Amino acid sequence: MSRWCSNQLSYAPKEASIIAGNKKSLYGFFISPHAPHPCMTSPSPVILFVMISLLKIPPVLLVSCLLTVSLPASAWNKNGHTAIAIIAEANFTPTARAQVDALLKDDLDAYNRPSGRTTLPEIASWADEIRNAAPKGKYVGWHTRSNPICKDKLGVCWANRCVDKNLLRYIRVLKDKHANHRRRNEALKWVVHLVGDIHQPLHSGSNYDGTGNIDALLEGGKHTTLHKLWDADLLNAALKDNPVTAKLDATEKLPPYPIAVRMWMLEARDLSRTEVYAPLPGFQCGKDFSEPYALDKTYQEHSVPVVRKQIERAGLRLAQLLNEILDASETPNPLTR
Repeated sequence: MSRWCSNQLSYAPKEASIIAGNKKSLYGFFISPHAPHPCMTSPSPVILFVMISLLKIPPVLLVSCLLTVSLPASAWNKNGHTAIAIIAEANFTPTARAQVDALLKDDLDAYNRPSGRTTLPEIASWADEIRNAAPKGKYVGWHTRSNPICKDKLGVCWANRCVDKNLLRYIRVLKDKHANHRRRNEALKWVVHLVGDIHQPLHSGSNYDGTGNIDALLEGGKHTTLHKLWDADLLNAALKDNPVTAKLDATEKLPPYPIAVRMWMLEARDLSRTEVYAPLPGFQCGKDFSEPYALDKTYQEHSVPVVRKQIERAGLRLAQLLNEILDASETPNPLTR
C-alpha cells in the first residue's frame, strides 16, 4: 500500500457513515461502516464512480489503492503457528488443558465440516483457512495493524477489525462460560492464531509500505517481499533443526488483557523498526525503498534469532493467557453475545 493510501485510511469511513450508513444508495449497493476500506479491496467500476462522486474520495487515492492493492497479509506460516501452539500446550495448567479438550470437541473446518482436530497445534492456522475460503476481502485487516514505526501513534483500525481489537474481542467471548459451544470454539481458534500474528513484527508495524510489502531480492536470486521473508523464509530457518521449546515462569504474571495485548503489539512494532527496517542500508523513516531491495546473508542471519524469540514469546504468552481465561469464570457479558 502506498504512503498516500495509508495516510488516507481515516478519510472514507466518516464520509461513508454520514452519507449512507446501512441504507441502499441510488447505485444499487450497500455502503456500510463495516465494509472493507477502499484502500484494501479492488472496487468495481460502479463503486469507483460512487466513491468519487458521493464519498468525495480523491481519484488519485483510488488509483493509488488499485495500483498497490494486495491479498490480505498472512503472518507466520503454518509451521510458525504450530510451534507457538506446541509451546502453549506444553505449559497448560490441568484445568486449561481439560477446557481446551472440551472446546475442541466436534470442531469444524473452514467449510463447517467435521475437522477431526483435537489439539491446539492442529487448529492454530484455522483463521488463515477461513480467510482463504471466504469471499475476497471479508477478513482484510483482521490479522494486522499498520502502526507507524517512527511515530508515537497507533495505525488506523478500520471498523475496529484489526489484530489487537479482534484479539480482545475473542478473549471476551472465550471468557464467557455461558456463550454457546460453537462461539467459544471459534473464539479459542481466533485467540490462538491472533496471539501469534500480533508477535510478527510486520503485523504490528509498518513504514507506510503495506506492512513490508516491498520487493526483496535474496542471495541466490530469489525474489520475495520483506513481509514474506519474515513470514516464511526466516521462520523456517529459525525452526530448522532446533524445535522451539520454552518453559513458563510461574512467577511471571500477565497484565490485564487490554494492557497486555497493546504491550505485545507495541513491542512488535518497535522490533519492526529496530530489527526489520533499521538494518536495511539507507533506511529512513517514511522513505520508499528502491525495488527490489537486496537483502544479504548478514541481514538474514541477524533476523533469525529475532524470529525465534518472538515465537517463544508468543507461545508462552498464549499459555499464560489461556491458563488465566480457562481457569477463571465470568458473568456473561451481553456485548459478547
